[in-house]
Amino acid sequence: RKFAMDVRELNVDWIDSINPFNNAYSIMSKAMNESSLKAMAEVIAAKKHNISLDEARDLAKRALQFKQERGRLPDLKSSDPWEQRMAQGIAVLARLKAEQSNG
Repeated sequence: RKFAMDVRELNVDWIDSINPFNNAYSIMSKAMNESSLKAMAEVIAAKKHNISLDEARDLAKRALQFKQERGRLPDLKSSDPWEQRMAQGIAVLARLKAEQSNG
């Protein structure tokens, strides 16, 4: 009972210091849209999976065949594991290309 305190006496600066990224998160959440969230998900997915360069190239070739047959690229969120794998291969190649262009 001796530790009970009135919530109105809490220092607001102390509460804000618990989550120092709160302001950045609120700004980013307003600036994000569906396409940028998908791009971020692709980058995260590319980092999760350990795919060799040769396998990624093979998956990208198969993804192009998939696109010709179905009119769209493979989706990372598909229920089909093979479609997910092709999308992961594309994401890995995109990440490697971005790393090479950035140095």
